[in-house]
Amino acid sequence: MRNMGKIRALLGKLNSLSPAAKASVWFVISNIALKGMSFITTPIFTRLMAVEDYGATSVFVSWESVISIFATLSLAGGVYNVAQTKYEDDINAYTSSMISLTFVASLLVYTACIIFNILVPSVFELSTPYLLFMWIQTFTNAVISFWLMRRRFLYDYKSVIAYTFTNALLSPTIAIIAILLFPSHAAYAKVIGAGLAGIVLGLVLCVLTYKKGKKIYNKEYWKYALKFNLPLIPHYLSSTLLNSSDKLMINSMVGTAQAGIYGIAHSITGLVSIITQAINYALIPFTLQSIKAKKFGSLKNVTTGCTALVAVVCIGVMLFAREGIMIFATKEYIDAVWFIPPLTMSVLFSFITGIIGNILFYYEKTWQMSAITITCAIINLVTNFFGIKYFGDIAAGYTTLGCSFIQLLLYYFVVRRYEKNLNKIVDLRWFFAIMIVYVGFMVYSMVFQNIFWARAGLLFAVLLAVVILHKKIIELIKSMLQKEKTEDNTSQETVSEEANV
Repeated sequence: MRNMGKIRALLGKLNSLSPAAKASVWFVISNIALKGMSFITTPIFTRLMAVEDYGATSVFVSWESVISIFATLSLAGGVYNVAQTKYEDDINAYTSSMISLTFVASLLVYTACIIFNILVPSVFELSTPYLLFMWIQTFTNAVISFWLMRRRFLYDYKSVIAYTFTNALLSPTIAIIAILLFPSHAAYAKVIGAGLAGIVLGLVLCVLTYKKGKKIYNKEYWKYALKFNLPLIPHYLSSTLLNSSDKLMINSMVGTAQAGIYGIAHSITGLVSIITQAINYALIPFTLQSIKAKKFGSLKNVTTGCTALVAVVCIGVMLFAREGIMIFATKEYIDAVWFIPPLTMSVLFSFITGIIGNILFYYEKTWQMSAITITCAIINLVTNFFGIKYFGDIAAGYTTLGCSFIQLLLYYFVVRRYEKNLNKIVDLRWFFAIMIVYVGFMVYSMVFQNIFWARAGLLFAVLLAVVILHKKIIELIKSMLQKEKTEDNTSQETVSEEANV
């Protein structure tokens, strides 16, 4: 009863929020639920499918994420948000014309891909039926994205949640049934089964959008969208390549089975990414408001604390990677355990990069972000090629780690040009201390990977030390908070004096 009371109180507080804040919370919850479902169903698919079949589906997803950038021109992204304000009075016509532009772009891109795949089949490592289905799925997913962006813009979180949970349940369910019905074609069955519900919904939304918009082509809208979004394609592509190139190159240079093993490691570390994304969503408004109000001390405490929290989660995943793999998959995937230490550390670096990136957003330096992302993507491709060639697929995890660290450094040095108080926001001493501790745990986990009690004993020892020293830890935190509060007050007084002058 007491727990129910707490839940009702929490829901009451949530309902009292502004429409924008309430929608933001629910959007984060729905995003976690959608991605969380993929982790829950992963153990089922890895047990129903051969390693090669699972690897083929992983390659399919990776290629779709790359090709869809060109096929959809990311028209349902940032440009659509701006257009909803710019063309507010004619948004239905704008949306229907964008669906037409997306269809034309996707038709041209996938036609070129299919012809190229027939001529050079070794590049995609996918048969033509996969690419045909990918085209249909890419287009209908874009239609759904337009609808979702419009719902979010209107703070209609109930529709978004209804879609998210329905899709999260239907897609894996249909895929599992399809695999059971066609076990000899498990890869095709999973790909088609997982995408079938979305395709049907996308086609329905496409018809409804044309009925409302009644506009297939509008020269002004097409010109505006292309002018706005084409320069952003390199940024979107580079971001996707950073996340997908390793799997694609392992598949091409080593084999489909190894790509599947690497995909499992990515899935497990992706669980941490869900948490870091949710934390970063919450940090964005707080970061912007704190910079504007010159409350650097409190911001530094929050970013340092969040970084420490993410590091703890990453260490936990890393220490018990072997057990996690056995839950998510079977013993055929056990080699994925060696990818998880570098990949979890790259997640930690990416989280810190996100914190610094929020400051770049504050100063609207998006082209610098694009330049950094493109640079890191190129470095990642080159190091992946030579690393995998000379050291095998294990190199992919460490090239990802290296590129994440380079991206972090580049972000830091670029932001330092625009935010003179960066050292008051990002405490490098704490960050480096966290990284050094993490490296220690990383080495330990790899040395004792086959000894469960050694890893569990270390975790128990750390927890015991925290319990014994909890009073000193609390006193240290209080003294830090008091110090930063004094610095915040000093900063505000300085700002007020400057304003009066």
